[in-house]
Amino acid sequence: MIKNALIGFGVAFAAGLGLSFLQTISGSGGSGSNVVVPAVMGMLTFFALQMRAGNRKETRVDDDIRRAALTASVPPGQASLFVYREGFAGKAVGWNVALDGVALAQLKSPRFTCTVIQPGRHKLSVSLGLGGFAGTQNTPSETMVDAQAGEILVYAMKSKMGALSNTLYFTKEADPRATLQKLAKVPMVAPELQDAKAVA
Repeated sequence: MIKNALIGFGVAFAAGLGLSFLQTISGSGGSGSNVVVPAVMGMLTFFALQMRAGNRKETRVDDDIRRAALTASVPPGQASLFVYREGFAGKAVGWNVALDGVALAQLKSPRFTCTVIQPGRHKLSVSLGLGGFAGTQNTPSETMVDAQAGEILVYAMKSKMGALSNTLYFTKEADPRATLQKLAKVPMVAPELQDAKAVA
């Protein structure tokens, strides 16, 4: 946080100097913008850096593994779980996805991940994992997944904007195969679960 605050202050300071220089060479007098504009730029820089502070290193799979994951059949006696994210808002900020309380992947936008799971009931959750002000602006969410043997489950991660905070949530896709076709050109992130593996 201190590092991001210093960078934000540096941006504000540089913007203030630049604005003063432009006003000097143009011959215009000083105005309230000498303080307001640099301060706003500094704050925006700080909040942007804070939102990305929780990002982890991303491990993408190659194109062959991605294509195989999207077209493979479900392993016998198991189910295939796909989670994806799309959309422009906050696309560079990673959303943390957990399965049964264990980290599955962190997804920026557009990205997807997949794993095989045992039939039965599982808990899928999403959060930003940030502290302080940035963390309070996004409400985490969870949903229960009822998996049947041989089933393909596809969940989209979305965000609903509110007056004071955004709510993260999951939507189950009614047509899994059609959604997987839509993900054909979307980068795939390797699952983090120790015993998880992409459907092959």
